[in-house]
Amino acid sequence: MFVRHRVSLCGAIASLLITAVSVGAEATIETAAVVHHERAGAAVPFGGVSDLCVAADGSGRFWATTDRGPNGTAKVDGKKLRTLLAPTFAPEIYEVALVNAPGSALEARVGTTIALAGRSGMPLSGRPNGVGRDEPILDAASGKPVAGDPNGVDTEGLVQLKDGSFWMVEEYRPSLLRVSAEGRVLERFVPEGASLAGADAEVHDVLPAAYANRRDNRGFESLAVSPDGTRLWTLLQSPLDHGKTKAVKKAGNVRLLAFDPAQGRPTAEHVYRLGDPADPDYLTKGAAPDDGKLCAMAAIDADSLLVIESNDAGLARLYRIDLASATDTLAERSSRIDATLEEIVDLEAAGIVPVTKTLVADLASLVPRMRRDVFGEADPSGDAPLKLEGMAILGPDRVAIVNDNDFGVNLGPGAVCRTCLWVIRLPASL
Repeated sequence: MFVRHRVSLCGAIASLLITAVSVGAEATIETAAVVHHERAGAAVPFGGVSDLCVAADGSGRFWATTDRGPNGTAKVDGKKLRTLLAPTFAPEIYEVALVNAPGSALEARVGTTIALAGRSGMPLSGRPNGVGRDEPILDAASGKPVAGDPNGVDTEGLVQLKDGSFWMVEEYRPSLLRVSAEGRVLERFVPEGASLAGADAEVHDVLPAAYANRRDNRGFESLAVSPDGTRLWTLLQSPLDHGKTKAVKKAGNVRLLAFDPAQGRPTAEHVYRLGDPADPDYLTKGAAPDDGKLCAMAAIDADSLLVIESNDAGLARLYRIDLASATDTLAERSSRIDATLEEIVDLEAAGIVPVTKTLVADLASLVPRMRRDVFGEADPSGDAPLKLEGMAILGPDRVAIVNDNDFGVNLGPGAVCRTCLWVIRLPASL
């Protein structure tokens, strides 16, 4: 029943929406394409894209990844719980290319599809691992909790190295994954003390233990690789959960972790503070937006990253962040900046310098157009959020952004929710 419903929502997808949108000196949409993928007979339609990266071979193609599969919510004894509509779904990696179509229009088409598997070749799943802070997730068909899977991942970030292999991040533990070019997860790097008995990969508990305190559905969300491939950075989507105190929400301190892929260990940690750095209260009192999230990131150079900061209320800003002067909270770990780092509202008083944030572009003026591309001209989606979850840098003043359509589920009659890829020209060079 659920599969037929999802196909009717997503169905055949249109091609390029080529009209450019200009907003004065703001960013402009240079190209907008609905991503096209034929999946005849597939149990789960194309969708759920959670990240995007440029192919490392210089071909101009992209690679994209899905998350754990279509999911929703159900109320049980008055409590809202998450559900999986396809518990056997294996997260996938897609090759995506902008290609010429009849009439000289461009289309975003999916080519090679790689289903993630363990070291033995057995497919992974999107089910939780069933340990630590994993919240109960129900099978949408039976209403019963899904069985835990030590090989379950909720993949959210993706980069490709020059040898064709991938690194990914996922939300459950949260963890970093070393993945072969064929899609086999060879190693999984998890927080200290985490155990995954029966995992079909080498498991290394080398990440800071505090990362196991991620919020429900808010683990590692984005990943970037340095231009020379020697360093990875991963960002949590939101502050770690310390009792959901008012201080945590007000401060908006999110952890950015640097990782050495050759050594297989973290090398630094910095604070990314949510909010407008021009706000006079930013460093001392906090100025975090309501439920701010960090869902996409890409490397500019060896010490600078581009990040999308957003929320479900329409906030969508591109910030350049520079790390050179930021405090390394991994090297200076102590009681004042360990488990309660998220509760420090006055960073100045604590002697902590966050990453330097510079506004590159406010995309808020483009959001109405992007919503029409995703939900259609009538936009009967109600309050469904526009989820900008993948980004790749194409040049000094151009980026590609892709949305997560949640596989087109949980929408009203007649509503659509497409996967779109936008090429955006920035108002100034990075």
